[in-house]
Amino acid sequence: MRKAAFFLLFAGMSAFTLAQTTPGTPVYTKASDGSFYKISSFAKGIKLSQGNFMEMDVSATYKDSVLFSTREEGMPQYALYDTTVFPVPFKEIFSNIHVGDSVTVRVLTDSIVSKGQAPPFMQSGQYIYQYYVITNIYETKQQVDSAQQTHAAVARAIAEKKQQEQLAQILADNKDQIAKDSKTIEAYLAKNKLKAIKAKWGSYLVIKKPGTGKKLAAGDIASIKYTGRSFSTNKAFDSNTDPAFKHVEPYRVNIGQLGTVILGWNDALSEMQKGSKATVYIPSSLAWGSQGASPDIQPDEIVVFDMEVSAVMNEKDVPVADVANDAPKEPAKKAPVKTPAKKAKPVAKPKTTPKKSGK
Repeated sequence: MRKAAFFLLFAGMSAFTLAQTTPGTPVYTKASDGSFYKISSFAKGIKLSQGNFMEMDVSATYKDSVLFSTREEGMPQYALYDTTVFPVPFKEIFSNIHVGDSVTVRVLTDSIVSKGQAPPFMQSGQYIYQYYVITNIYETKQQVDSAQQTHAAVARAIAEKKQQEQLAQILADNKDQIAKDSKTIEAYLAKNKLKAIKAKWGSYLVIKKPGTGKKLAAGDIASIKYTGRSFSTNKAFDSNTDPAFKHVEPYRVNIGQLGTVILGWNDALSEMQKGSKATVYIPSSLAWGSQGASPDIQPDEIVVFDMEVSAVMNEKDVPVADVANDAPKEPAKKAPVKTPAKKAKPVAKPKTTPKKSGK
């Protein structure tokens, strides 16, 4: 658990709405940084002390938009209560807080808009409302770990449902482009007399070496060796086997998680096993979509990956923080479905497990 980088000022609102002002609730107090806050103590609970770990429901809104909600995600936030490392204004806001207290922080959008960190729908002169409900405290990290485990199954089910809904929307919205790319790939395979397997979302695999055991599935973490190339130019844009790209370690992929690698990887890996080697042809909508990613990955670019599954482990045996390293970039995040709120992160919310983003 990290002590620094404590609060995300960009969060979202849950059904438990704290924004409503009811009779008897306190008015806003101005913090030293110019933001405003109020603390509502509906039932005075235990006062937090330095060294405690606090469990919180964290959420926020901008106008009618839900930006983030731990209640909606099914997983509260946990953080060490240490006011000496809290950033302004939380150093003062959380200096006298109890279990059961609700904190509302109102922040002007001006600073994040001026820095270009705001999503397109956000305007200057408006407010982001952040909400923190202190739901519990713990004395040890072991107690925190136990509490997290009780929420993990619910959070996983919620996340998986959302992922599947987003995936279905991506595939539907990009149906025509996927069909177009499929024709191009199939023509190439036929011309070069290559026999391929078509994965369920539309990626094509030319198996160079069969693997052993069961196909990769949710719960597996596969170590992948890869080289990525542009279909149109055959130029390599990334590799963890070529020293020229300066990262020659296998890349771990959690097969059951969408959003850590391009969708074409999840698609292709579902057809591979431990020891499998394949050349994978990925339609643009399952890669970097209409936005492209670099001069070597143009908009609507089909990409090709030479991939090898060098090892397979179970996710229960691998620390979460160890799974995400130098990813072959993010998945087709520009495809429709992702909400604007997911693209802008002015600040950070409490985190218990650091997670690196893709390269």
